[in-house]
Formats: sequence, C-alpha cells, structure tokens
Amino acid sequence: MKNRSSTRRSFLKTSAACVAAPTVLAASTLGRQGHTAPNDRIRMGIIGSGGRGCGLMKIAKNIDPAVEFIAVCDAYEPRQKNGLEIASGKAKAFDDHRRLLEMKEIDAVIIATPEHQHTPQLIDAVQAGKDVYVEKPMTHSIEEGLQAIKVVRSSKQIVQVGMQRRSAPMCIEAKKLVDEGILGDVTLVRAQWFWHVGPLAKEVKLQGKFNWEQFLGNAPKREFDPKRALQWNWYWDYSGGMVTGQGVHLLDLAQWFMGKGTPLSAVMEGGNYRVGGETPDVFSASYEYDGFTLSWILCYNNSFDNGWKVTFHGTKGTLVIGEPIFAEGETGYRVYKEYWRDVPNRTPTHKSEEGLPTEPHMSNWLDCLRTRKEPNAPVEVGHTSSAACHIAIAAYRNKAVAKLDKACTKLTV
Repeated sequence: MKNRSSTRRSFLKTSAACVAAPTVLAASTLGRQGHTAPNDRIRMGIIGSGGRGCGLMKIAKNIDPAVEFIAVCDAYEPRQKNGLEIASGKAKAFDDHRRLLEMKEIDAVIIATPEHQHTPQLIDAVQAGKDVYVEKPMTHSIEEGLQAIKVVRSSKQIVQVGMQRRSAPMCIEAKKLVDEGILGDVTLVRAQWFWHVGPLAKEVKLQGKFNWEQFLGNAPKREFDPKRALQWNWYWDYSGGMVTGQGVHLLDLAQWFMGKGTPLSAVMEGGNYRVGGETPDVFSASYEYDGFTLSWILCYNNSFDNGWKVTFHGTKGTLVIGEPIFAEGETGYRVYKEYWRDVPNRTPTHKSEEGLPTEPHMSNWLDCLRTRKEPNAPVEVGHTSSAACHIAIAAYRNKAVAKLDKACTKLTV
C-alpha cells in the first residue's frame, strides 16, 4: 500500500465497551469544529521533553512547517532546556503541566511523560480544550482507561495514542491480508521482544533541578530518590515496565489483526534477574482470547533474534511481522503457506520491507487536527491495548490467574 492516504484510514474503532471489531465511524465524530483551521499555525506545547518527547517534537516540525512549539514542560531542568532548543523562538518553560495548559493560545499538546502521568495529564489537557497526542501506554490501570474514554468522548478534542503501528503502511497491508483470510483460522499468536540491556546504574546524579512533587503526581508519596526519578520505568509506581512499555505495541497489533476483543484471562511468570529495579526484565505470559491463545515473552538479557516479532499461526498459512525476520536492521512482514517438514525451502507468498516509521502516525494526527476526523489510534485503542498488559501484570504480581470481563471494564484475580 504505497499510497499514503491509505495510511490515514481508520481500520478499527472500538466502542467504550471495547468490542474490538471494525465499525463505521459515527457521524458525530466527523466534521467536528475545533480551533485549528486549514493553513493556520498549530501552536503546540510539549509535556515531557525527554528523549521521546524531543523526538516527537522534531518529527512534528519536519512534517508540518505550520507546527510551532510555544511551550515546554518537564519536571527535570536539563530536559526543559533540550525541549527549548528544539522549540526555538520565545517558547515558555514550565515544570508543572497545569501552568502550560493555562496558556489559551496553545491548540494541542504532545504528552511524553512517565506512564503513570499519561492519563491524568491527558484528562487535564482535554478539559483545558487542547487536542492531544499521548504516548503509549495510555493508562496505568483499567480504571484510568474507562475514565479517559468518558472524558474524551464528552469533548470535541482530537486524541491520538502513540501506537504507530496503526498508521504504518506495512502493518495496514498485513492486516488486510489477514482480513482476506489468507491465513485461514488463526489459533495461536506468539509475541516476543529480545534486547540486551545492562544493569541500572548504582549511582544516579542529577544535572539540574527536579520537581519531585510534579513527577509523583498521583503516585504514592515517597522521599526524593534520583534512581526512581530517572529510571522510573523499572518501578511499579510509575510504570508497568517492559510488560507495558513494549507489550502494548505487540498486544495491540495482535488484537487489531484478530478482531476478537481483549484477553479473557492471563498467567505470567518471570523476574528481574539482572537489570535491577522492580519490574521484570524476563517474563513469559500466556493469554486466553475468544478462539485463540497468545503467548508474550520478553528477555532483556540476551539479544538473539534481536527486536520485536509477532507470529500468527493459521490453518492455511503463517504471518511473521517484526524486525528480526530479514537482514539486520530491516523491518517488515512475510506470509508463508502451511507446509510439512519435507519442504526444503520456505518462499513467502507475500512480503514487505517498508519498515516502521513514526512519521505516518504523527502525520495522521496533524491531519485530523484540521479535518476533525477520528485518528487511527483513538482513546479506545489506548484503553484496550493497555488493558491487555494490565491483566498480565495483575497475574504476575499476585501469582495467580487474572481475568478480564468481555466489556474490558473489570479485572479480577
């Protein structure tokens, strides 16, 4: 699918009940009037100008010269400065996102803060009348997802969740093949992510001021700890670790392609064997879905088969999509016919090597700011993708089977 307009089509819109089946966009979501008109400047603020936040700033500016960052917010002073360098001009700096949202001239914000801040800041931004691009995972709990849906759907704001596979041409193309039945009945999906990450630094020194209270937000109150401040994704208070950090992408891809809703139950085992902190650096989860089983494994202590991959096993064929299926550095997908072991060579019937850029997803959001149409990864997708991670975390932390109702509203262990 080389035509970029195809990447802006929404293939899935879930309801608040999280039924993951394609539907026609409701008329109420189209043509909504906002404050950003065609050819006008888009005045933005960045909330969380760390590495990912600054990267998204650059992508937005490169895509659309009308984008202008007029405010930067981060709890950590050096990251404020990094954001200001990209914003250029006379952008204002804040260490409290609420002060940034008070700027009436801001049309939209990008949120790239620690995970536990995503939903609270998303809600604050929407209630302040701002459109939002919020990084994944959107939520830190099932309850947050339900609250986010309620707030966003009672507003006129455009919200895109940073699930870039939803806008990637090669993923859209592979989804179409699955919908056409090329794999037959898929009964097993395998998701994996392998990287080699060294242990966390034992000593962490700050290079500037840090607003600890702003960082904590709704998290449990603790004495200031520089390790938690700068290595937050390895602590449960602020993150689901790599279960959410990486899993939200892979589980969303599986749920999107399969169209059968969120997990019914999950079990998970693993541990933090080497990296340090609290969240696991190695784990294996098994999910029960309606009509198929999914496994999700991660190892951050070994980079064999480096990167991410999702394999769909069907009665007529197999789809492999991800990074470690081509030469080093390539990303794409391949489809193979079902075969017996005496077949000497596997030749794909379909393949793509288009890679996985972030630009189409950002472009989709910027387009929607002007058209007021639904983006490719709306708030419901943010909820269902995160929920699939939360159920595994609940199973892991309670050493039990965790269950999720079909409406994706209640998690029990």
